Amino acid sequence: MIREKGTRLIGFYILSDFVGIALAYFCSYFFRFKTFIPINPERGTPALKSYIIIFPLFLCLHLLIFFIQGFYRTRLKRVKIDDFFFVTINVIFTILIVQAVLSYLSSYSQGLAPLFRVTFKISHGFLAIYAGYFILFILFLRFQIYFFMKRRFARGMNLQNILVVGAGEMGKAVTQKLLQLKDLGFEVKGFLDDNLDVGKEVNIDGGIKVLGPVKDLELVLKREPISDVYVALDLNNYSQILETLKVVNKYAVNVRLVPDLFQLLTLKAKLEDLDGFPVISIDEPPLRGMMLFLKRGMDVCASVVLLILLTPLFFLVGILIKLTSKGPMFYHQERMGVDGNKFVIHKFRTMACDAEAKSGPVMCAPDDPRITKIGRFLRRVSIDEFPQLYNVLRGEMSLVGPRPERPVFVEEFREKIPKYMLRHKVKSGVTGWAQVHGLRQDTPIDKRLEYDFYYIQNWSFALDLKILWKTLRKGFIDKSI
Repeated sequence: MIREKGTRLIGFYILSDFVGIALAYFCSYFFRFKTFIPINPERGTPALKSYIIIFPLFLCLHLLIFFIQGFYRTRLKRVKIDDFFFVTINVIFTILIVQAVLSYLSSYSQGLAPLFRVTFKISHGFLAIYAGYFILFILFLRFQIYFFMKRRFARGMNLQNILVVGAGEMGKAVTQKLLQLKDLGFEVKGFLDDNLDVGKEVNIDGGIKVLGPVKDLELVLKREPISDVYVALDLNNYSQILETLKVVNKYAVNVRLVPDLFQLLTLKAKLEDLDGFPVISIDEPPLRGMMLFLKRGMDVCASVVLLILLTPLFFLVGILIKLTSKGPMFYHQERMGVDGNKFVIHKFRTMACDAEAKSGPVMCAPDDPRITKIGRFLRRVSIDEFPQLYNVLRGEMSLVGPRPERPVFVEEFREKIPKYMLRHKVKSGVTGWAQVHGLRQDTPIDKRLEYDFYYIQNWSFALDLKILWKTLRKGFIDKSI
């Protein structure tokens, strides 16, 4: 049901984007070359045919970048500022790539026969107008889809009325997820539960009430226009589950059994086929396959560019460290990364050389006396983390991900905090979801862990871009130092 609705919604998105791209493209051509805007007489008006030929390149690039950005997710309602940001990034990247492709083809074809020579150059004025039209049309059509779908659901068209049997941890988790999909036409009518009073609101966002005990299932199905029943009872109530399924099968409703794996799951679960046997893969991270390749590509490109641009800053910081304290410019320390593999992290030295000679491995506090004067400044503006770009280039870290911990602390946390090691399912990052929300090293580890799990569960290329954007805006400053 959710997959069908999601597929349909994604189809609407792709169709609206196709229409928006086409409108923006050809409106830009006619506005630039067929209106009062002056045209260079030496170049003249370019033929529409030339622009039609390269239109598929624009179309494919836009759709591909939208896919990478996570723009084709099943969520109907989105934050408008996020949409504007990602659409703007999309058109900038597309224009740069098209310019690069045309420039390459023009240079490559110079030695070919005139028939095969590429001499076409796209108008900069056209591209500027196209960028504005593109943002306008894409966002406008997206809003129309949202408005159209909301009106359909408001009229009860394709609306799914859901009853959840069981208001325990599983039932509440499933209901919370369904409430997040409310814009797709899912409406939770209520719970059936033996341990809560009728009319009591269950402690979740949305104020869903208990309609009665489980034995009242048949009465509720007769009284309410229920289309879907989610059975979220634990395995201790096996006989009650069987009885519930017998009742539901008498009615023309969809029934879905939620497996009693809630306490085991933290990341993602995926149903796999083992030569005919269904197998549930628990805690499967979403970052794999092509997405892993794209993330690595972004890490390599960004780290190379930033290392080159920041070279003068590295020399300046190194001189300041040498002038203000004895010891080396860099500090090298063992950390634990993806799959529990250890690596050496590189940072600018911000403490005295013998900082742990007496105390041994300890967490750094904001007012730690071991921090040097220049080190305190470097930590406050996060410049001490910049050498980790070398770790990113080597593939030991990523630009975005959970912050890596020292192995001695990992051994301590893995014993005290359940599922702590799940954060090592992905590469550690220079910045992360916790850091852009102001959670630094002085924040309790279990609190940071919540944000790490959220990042791993909800990873997308768009989320990485959002974290990098937030880091550029405010993530460098550590106000606790």
